[in-house]
Amino acid sequence: MKLIIHENSDITETEITIDCKEIDERLQKLVRQIKQYTYLFPVRTECGQSLLSAEDVYYIDSVDSNTFIYTEKEVYSSQETLSELENKLIDSTFVRISKSCILNTAFLKSVQPLWNSRLEAFLMNEEKLIISRHYVKNIREKING
Repeated sequence: MKLIIHENSDITETEITIDCKEIDERLQKLVRQIKQYTYLFPVRTECGQSLLSAEDVYYIDSVDSNTFIYTEKEVYSSQETLSELENKLIDSTFVRISKSCILNTAFLKSVQPLWNSRLEAFLMNEEKLIISRHYVKNIREKING
């Protein structure tokens, strides 16, 4: 695989073009990663509405029918449901880990087993999340590719 990057200050938007003989599994994985970084979450902030890049999101949580999006140090509110966000993030580094939480595995530091077949996820920002036993298979598949 050959990578060529042309830098041009006259271009207003970055464009990615892939020329290939055939689309293999490695290329599909690369395309999924690129697509993930083009997704923006519409969130509510103190100043109104804003867009938050998926690459900054550590996890998404739902509490009492409210959806919250967590970055390294901030928490944002979203009007979209957890299920809607999960559907938009298929084939990304995001994975459902419980009925109320979606984790971005890009920020996963480690995982340790707990009793009752659950796991504890340690994130790079020192937060901890519980992976429900019903979703352990999901996270294993995501981590192992």
